Amino acid sequence: MSERLKCTVLGSFKFKKDIDYVRQNFLDLGVLVLAPEPGSVYSPPSQRYVVIAPALTFRPLPSEVNQPIAKVEGDFLRAIDASDFTYLVNVNGYVGDTVSFEIGFVLARGIPLYAMCPIDTRPDPDLWWQNIVTRFPVLSPTEAVNDFKQKLKQSTVLL
Repeated sequence: MSERLKCTVLGSFKFKKDIDYVRQNFLDLGVLVLAPEPGSVYSPPSQRYVVIAPALTFRPLPSEVNQPIAKVEGDFLRAIDASDFTYLVNVNGYVGDTVSFEIGFVLARGIPLYAMCPIDTRPDPDLWWQNIVTRFPVLSPTEAVNDFKQKLKQSTVLL
């Protein structure tokens, strides 16, 4: 395979250190990580989050400070769309509202998604959602890359 694989890592920024660790794993495996960029979430002393609505917050990266939230999320969705596969960092199965939205985008675009842990479906009573998200392969970054490469080989053999 001559072209470098591309992926986007999804996950709540409450797990940003874990996301950065997984990101580095993919880079070490030769995978180009399109998003998110590495580094700490921006946290000025006066405000830890940008409150979007009650119970919804946004944690910008330093390069995203003062950018409209719609632009930041749009850029992230474009990274997902340009990815060969995606990987979900969901410590203890946690998936928040924004990540759920991003998973919906991944599903709509037909992009493979691998997860670090089984997704905790207890907070969401939607049976369709529970059925879909329990089908994502739970693999390490190395296993995910190997699985994707194997499926890629199988699909080219069938052509």
